[in-house]
Amino acid sequence: MKKIILTTLAAGVLSLGFASQSALAGEIISVDKDFASPIISLSGYKKIYLEDLDLSDTKIISPPWIEKDNFHWQVTESNLAHLKRRFKEGVEAGLTENNGRYEVVGKEGKGVLIVDVEIISFMPYASKEDTETTTKGSGEFHLSVQLRDGKTRSLIHIFEGTIAVGTDYQPNTDMERTKDAKSLFKSWGKNLRKRLDAAK
Repeated sequence: MKKIILTTLAAGVLSLGFASQSALAGEIISVDKDFASPIISLSGYKKIYLEDLDLSDTKIISPPWIEKDNFHWQVTESNLAHLKRRFKEGVEAGLTENNGRYEVVGKEGKGVLIVDVEIISFMPYASKEDTETTTKGSGEFHLSVQLRDGKTRSLIHIFEGTIAVGTDYQPNTDMERTKDAKSLFKSWGKNLRKRLDAAK
């Protein structure tokens, strides 16, 4: 019989108006930091520079219902490269679809908004090899997001918190985790676009 994992946190997530308050979107589990500069606004930015997704210090954390000694999660360089590529493709797709006002550019500069995202940790809801398990989403990202001016690098917005990766019941497979990440990254782009639209 398949096991179904649904944590209290994942089931009881509050949206907290993340799409309107912060730069990116996802079902928020907790907020550690959410600050917008009272001096610099997002108005006037039409060019976006996406920093590479920062995975340099990302930790894989075992969920509390799995014994640490029984939890193993191997990440390859290929996995990391794939996730970085999905990040840029997804955010750019969400930011630019059906809208010609914003352009993703290849370098910083005047009039450019820098988007810098670091994934601090990932907590999957099940062990990687436990493919018989059904989970509600893939797990949780603890992340930091910074928006900066492309010329001065002045901080415009910073968010740090934990968000759900995926919201549907699904098999615990690499394919489903990839789909969740792709959908999440695209939603980040869409909500950044909405935020920029609202700032005009």
